[in-house]
Amino acid sequence: MGGLSFLFRSIRGKILVSFFICIIIPITTILYSFYQSSGAVVKDEVQRGNQEALHQVTIHMNDLAERMLKASNLIMNDPDFNQFLDAQTDWNTSYQDLRRFNIVQQRLSNVRDILLDSGAVIAVMDNRGFVHTTLSEPNDRGKQAQLLKQLNAEEWFEETKAQNGWPVWQYPYEGAIQKLAGANEAYFTLSRRIQGNPNEAANILFIGIPSSVFLNVKKQPRQAEHSSFMLLNEHNRVLGGESPLTPEETDGLVKQLSLNEQADAAGSEISMRDYAISSDTIPRLGWKLVQFTPQTQLWDQLGGIRNQSMFWIFGWFLLFTVVFIYFMIRFTKPLKQLVSSMNRLGGGDFNSYVATEGKDEFAVLGNNFNRMLDRLHQLILNLSEEQKRKEEARFQTLQAQINPHFLFNTLNSIKWMAMLSGAKNVSQMITKLGKLLQYTMKVNDEIVTLEDEITHLESYLDLQKIRFNDNIMIHFHIPAELNKFSILKFSLQPIVENSIIHGQRMPLTIEICAALEDGGLTITVTDNGNGISEEKLEELRTQLSQDHARFSGIGIYNVNERIQMHFGRAYGIKINSTPGKGTVVTVKLPLQSVPAALSTHDQTEKESEEI
Repeated sequence: MGGLSFLFRSIRGKILVSFFICIIIPITTILYSFYQSSGAVVKDEVQRGNQEALHQVTIHMNDLAERMLKASNLIMNDPDFNQFLDAQTDWNTSYQDLRRFNIVQQRLSNVRDILLDSGAVIAVMDNRGFVHTTLSEPNDRGKQAQLLKQLNAEEWFEETKAQNGWPVWQYPYEGAIQKLAGANEAYFTLSRRIQGNPNEAANILFIGIPSSVFLNVKKQPRQAEHSSFMLLNEHNRVLGGESPLTPEETDGLVKQLSLNEQADAAGSEISMRDYAISSDTIPRLGWKLVQFTPQTQLWDQLGGIRNQSMFWIFGWFLLFTVVFIYFMIRFTKPLKQLVSSMNRLGGGDFNSYVATEGKDEFAVLGNNFNRMLDRLHQLILNLSEEQKRKEEARFQTLQAQINPHFLFNTLNSIKWMAMLSGAKNVSQMITKLGKLLQYTMKVNDEIVTLEDEITHLESYLDLQKIRFNDNIMIHFHIPAELNKFSILKFSLQPIVENSIIHGQRMPLTIEICAALEDGGLTITVTDNGNGISEEKLEELRTQLSQDHARFSGIGIYNVNERIQMHFGRAYGIKINSTPGKGTVVTVKLPLQSVPAALSTHDQTEKESEEI
């Protein structure tokens, strides 16, 4: 199951599964169906090939019959030959007749050699009692008469005379002329009556072709090796050949062929026992040649062709599959490298860059990932620098306390000395200063309530009033319900201090207001000092907007940076000023409360009793 789940988790696995479902399975199903159905197709093709080969055999036979018929026409229409047959004298006593006899013999040999096979036999039965052939015929009158008597006794002789010039075909012929030729095979023959009154003795032309020439079926290139043949005449009587069937099966086959011929289905395939049987007609003769092809041989041919076709199809399909998998692995390699780099990044390796090439989607992803790593490096560097600035600001805050415990104890001693000396004003100033130092001593309370920050600010302003002979007037507009909301410690004192130092106007009036705006706490510090010039104001705004500015002390810049480090860049300080009319400083803080914490104001009240 783990391997299967991996296939569905990996993009390569999903592509392979999709390829298997959408390509492999359908094509395999199609190939299997093709393999099953191709049997009939290939069988038809093989049978068509066998039928075509059989047709070539019948064409050969028909051509041979045409040439025999043409040879007979040449002989029968030859004037010299007809004059010789019409002559009543004997060539043994007449030189002119002897000359004609030699011409006839030569003509017979020429016709045989030109139109027929060299093994053919041409014979003419003369009505004068002679037999003229292309063989070595007997010259003896007695032997000639005996040969003619034998021929007259053969069945075809009377049939030929009765046809009065129409050709009579015969196969197989085994008679007197075959014996005269000394042949050990039957002949395919043509016999015709040449001319004359039907009541007179006939001149008969006889042409014979050896069976090996007539049934030359083994020389056909597409013919099955183990096929056998059978020849039927126009009356579906078996003339010759070899049938592998039993006599009863052969008779049934002949009847089936006759029925097919009547139904105009001649030449159609017939299966009997283990043989595929096909037939074709010899047009000139009207005979049928029947071929018997073993089914096992047919299926061997079918299987060979089909298996060879399937082998090539499967081979090409396998090759294309391998090529597809190769390109799939190659094309998805950048994605795999990207995933590996992401995993290393998740493990803390911030240098897991991806090697990219090209301009495809994978290259775009790789380049974006590399840019993300660059930005991540920059963010880490900025975070480190920001942390350093935060620690530095905290350190500067601690430095600003100037060891408040030591100062607090020293001021407490000076206070009692002033009271014993009767310097009441000095004692009051020392008390105020002690409260400021007490507020500063609480280093861990960086977030305080607005009430605590205002109390601290009042102590600071009391000291400033003494210093500037009561020329500083302060007005607070703080709704009571806002006193418990949180504020960053030492947020307001630096702003008020800047108003006193840079306002450069006496008497100086400062107003501090608090309100809820946009879901946050907004505090404004307004003075009626001389204001800030446009150039200086723009410079101050630029410094406040920088996220990497460095400021000394705990002034207004430091306060802005501390607010943004604690609460984010959406909060902080904004400055607006009109030269000659005054300055407005706005502090924006999130709306947070600290109800569970003990108020610094309450602690300060308790501890101030010691001063």
